[in-house]
Amino acid sequence: MVRVMSLQYSVHAGPFEAGFVEALGKLGAAVFGAPKDDLAWRLAHMPMASVVCASEAGDLVGFKAGYATGRTRYYSWLGGVRADFRRRGIAGELLRHQHAWLYERGFIAVETATNRDNLAMTQANLRHGFAVCGLKHKSDRVQILFSKELR
Repeated sequence: MVRVMSLQYSVHAGPFEAGFVEALGKLGAAVFGAPKDDLAWRLAHMPMASVVCASEAGDLVGFKAGYATGRTRYYSWLGGVRADFRRRGIAGELLRHQHAWLYERGFIAVETATNRDNLAMTQANLRHGFAVCGLKHKSDRVQILFSKELR
């Protein structure tokens, strides 16, 4: 049996309602296997925080969150898709919605990073027009930094 999806995409900008942050936290825990402790803090405190969501029948199945790092630069910080919805192009759609939303608001560049061992995310970033712009060495890992011009 083939499952027919009717996904809805939406962009949410702060300030965020507590129920939305809680639902996003639950989705994040399901995607990453553990809660992202700083998710609520970043959504409440980072400038121009936004979240692009994919939902089916009112249930969140994917998200892409980020925030401004300057007047025209944006950091696409965190995103993921529920395991039972992966490999359907949802992550790419979230990215496209995020970049269109940023472009409409005058952003000229978006940046992101991924752990060096995350080949799937590295390939997705390159496939969607990002270029490698550096490496960031953390105490426990190395991250690849990416940048994409929106204009």
